[in-house]
Amino acid sequence: MQVGVGYNQENNSTLAGRLAAEQAVKQSGEPAITFLFSTENYNQKLVFQAVKKVIGKSKLIGACTSGIITNAGVLEKGVGICTISGSEIQAVTCLQENIALSPWKSGEEAGKKLRMSGIDSGTVFVFPDGFAANLSELLRGIYNVLGPDFIYIGGGAGHNLKSFQTHQFTDQGIKSNALAIALVKGINFQIGIGHGWQPAGQPMVITKAEGKKVYEINGRPAFEVYSECLGGFDKINFPSYGMKHPFAIPCVGGNFLIRDPLKIEEDDSITFVTEVPQSTVVTLTEGTFDNLITAAGEVAKTAVNTVKLPKILFLFDCVSRYLLMGKEFKRELKAVMEVIGPDIPVMGMLTFGEVGTFSGIPYFHNKSIVVAAGW
Repeated sequence: MQVGVGYNQENNSTLAGRLAAEQAVKQSGEPAITFLFSTENYNQKLVFQAVKKVIGKSKLIGACTSGIITNAGVLEKGVGICTISGSEIQAVTCLQENIALSPWKSGEEAGKKLRMSGIDSGTVFVFPDGFAANLSELLRGIYNVLGPDFIYIGGGAGHNLKSFQTHQFTDQGIKSNALAIALVKGINFQIGIGHGWQPAGQPMVITKAEGKKVYEINGRPAFEVYSECLGGFDKINFPSYGMKHPFAIPCVGGNFLIRDPLKIEEDDSITFVTEVPQSTVVTLTEGTFDNLITAAGEVAKTAVNTVKLPKILFLFDCVSRYLLMGKEFKRELKAVMEVIGPDIPVMGMLTFGEVGTFSGIPYFHNKSIVVAAGW
């Protein structure tokens, strides 16, 4: 197994894609699987076409992002490529369109297409449109077909909070409102996932909700309860409070799924980044920068605790952590890099929701960090 990583920040979309791919392929040789991440500053179609010309028959998967994560930091503008070669590597990809129309069915259909390859174990890389509805349902559809014999990792694609059109890539093409998914066998992965948010206050029940909108908590207007729990504040101040106090949903193994509040509506309901089902028990959370940074380091330790030295590290870190921490986000990356050392190449992206497993089951996370060490 040989790994190549290339990054480029040229203004020209075709040139940036070609140079990043050439840099990666020079290190790996002819790849079996290629990962492509590109920021919003580019014509995604031109980047995709340029990369395809360089990687030849390689399978490809990737997505657009608001930032590419490297060993040295985050590129808010750039094209990132990771190519992996090896005679034992098998890969199959699927580009499932219109996932918002029927997330569960779309997940099942994607899972069936991967199953048809005959690959019976490995790692499933999942890159959906991060703004699509019911991504948890999409994951459940995939898992319903593929089951527990696979590792699941990835994250939601997205440009920024102002532009809601995203792009997903596979060797089959480039689409929006889609799911890019790949099944890769022949590379071992160990996964770490965490967030650093701590429950604060008493458990509450979501008594009225639909999709991403929560109308009532404990039988009262959602914003009224949320504000009261934090000492009382006006709607105009919600963005500051919402970034610092997401909700936590108890999950298997004593873990918590984080759900990120996005905005307050006129009827005092709260719209979240990801669905919060009715009748769910939730707890308000809090977390200092030190908590988040420490958690990132622990996640990295879990991932690199392998029998062999990793040859590649994939890192999917929530864009809301990046926006919240600002300059302090460098400390989070430093905590990860200090664990893995300077010699392991890193490929990653800022995600709009993260895909990772608890007890072998894939979940869609918010405000979390996923690290996958491969060898």
